[in-house]
Amino acid sequence: MADDRTPLLAGSSSNNATTTHNKDSKRERLLNMTPRQSFILLLILVVTTFTSVFFFVKHSLPKDIPEDQREWLKFPRSAEDVQHLSIILEAYLQQHYYQVLICFMTLYISVQAFAIPGSVMLSVLGGALFKLWRGILIVLFCASFGSLCCYFISYYVCHPIVEKYLKKRIQQLQVKIEAKRDDLFFYFAFLRVTPFIPNWFMNVASPHLGISPTIFYFGTLIGVLPNTLVTVQAGVTLAALASPDDFTLLTPQNIIMTIVICICLLIPIVLHRNSEDPTAAPKPASEEDGLAQV
Repeated sequence: MADDRTPLLAGSSSNNATTTHNKDSKRERLLNMTPRQSFILLLILVVTTFTSVFFFVKHSLPKDIPEDQREWLKFPRSAEDVQHLSIILEAYLQQHYYQVLICFMTLYISVQAFAIPGSVMLSVLGGALFKLWRGILIVLFCASFGSLCCYFISYYVCHPIVEKYLKKRIQQLQVKIEAKRDDLFFYFAFLRVTPFIPNWFMNVASPHLGISPTIFYFGTLIGVLPNTLVTVQAGVTLAALASPDDFTLLTPQNIIMTIVICICLLIPIVLHRNSEDPTAAPKPASEEDGLAQV
């Protein structure tokens, strides 16, 4: 990955050179932080973000909710939470659609940006509120854009923490990434689909593995597609269920769909590995090949 401390436009104007120098100095200070300083900066960013999100959501959501339903107006942690919350917001959604949409997207992106557990139930809630196809588009955008935010937070804020605590794991993954550099997009998307490497680790490690933001964003968009289809469809189903006890994510259809998508992502890698370069010079015939032709 190109070092962002190197000016990309060497022959630009003096204003651009000054701006680049200022960015370089800021980046240099961030890189030279200790892990403790990095953690404090990250903590301040988390507290500031979620305090703002809390007051924004609290101000935007309905306030005339009966007392017996107020206990369900919270971050969903289970299928029961999702079902009750979707019932509360259903009537409010019809009159204040974009208000609920912005609240949902803000909360989802914030959770994803800081790799906080809970996005699965938010995806299920997205299906329950916005139905199938609209819910898929909304959740896909939130998951991929939130992951991209996590990518940049890791790159600019968490470098000292990653260097101290995740260096060994990143070096192990770096070997595999370099071996698949020619098929990096498909390989990265495949890693996002499979459960072998946690999503939070891929979000945090990717900027330190030389994976560009473009490959990261679109690879994540494809990689989270199976999980999005599963969870949003589950949310649509949950909204129609009489009891959340009948809710399940791991249906045979969902498992088969995930396996098929993984196979489709592997095909370009396998084809490229087994193909020969048409511009390469022909290999000289060996002595054994000549005997075989005779």
